[in-house]
Amino acid sequence: MNRVLPAANIRDYQHHIADLTLPDPDDRHVLAAAIQARATIILTFNLRDFPAAELARHGIAAIGPDEFLTQLRAADAEGIGDVVEAARLNLSQTAPSPEVFLDILERQQLGNFVKALRRR
Repeated sequence: MNRVLPAANIRDYQHHIADLTLPDPDDRHVLAAAIQARATIILTFNLRDFPAAELARHGIAAIGPDEFLTQLRAADAEGIGDVVEAARLNLSQTAPSPEVFLDILERQQLGNFVKALRRR
C-alpha cells in the first residue's frame, strides 16, 4: 500500500485522540487519522460506532461500503462494471463465473451494490 498509495499512510494524528468521543474509544484513532488527513469520509461497516453528529463536528461523514460502491456505480455504471470484472479476472486461486462472483460480493454485505450491478 505504501508504494501504490503513499499519501494513505497518515502520521502525527495521535494528538487528536484525547479530544474525541466515540461509542467505542478504541475507534478514536480512526477519526483522528481522518481529521489529520482532512478526509471527508470514513468508509466502514462499523457505522454505529461513528455517530454522524460527532463526525460532522470535523466535517466528516461515515458511509458503509455497500452505499459507497452503489453511489460510485450510479455515477459511472460502465466504469465500475469494468472494475468489478477486472477484479473477478484478477483472482488467482479461483475463477468464479460472473454470477458466482456477484453472489460472493453479496455475501460480503454488498447487497445493494450487487443489485445495481445485476441491473447492468
